[in-house]
Amino acid sequence: MPIKLPPALDKKAHAASRKRGESLSLLTRRAIERETTDGGPDFATLAARYQGMMRGPKNLSSREGYGG
Repeated sequence: MPIKLPPALDKKAHAASRKRGESLSLLTRRAIERETTDGGPDFATLAARYQGMMRGPKNLSSREGYGG
């Protein structure tokens, strides 16, 4: 089932799929799923790919000199 997109949006979609290394079909399915699902993904799901990338205490409330 073809989907018609304005040329500018088609160009953005192709660029995004190349940047992410995924097919245009997968990008399109995920976008439609996201737009048709109540609430969408939660923050933990979105942030999971970045887990472990930051340095520092896991609990900022226990950091020395924080909060007096």
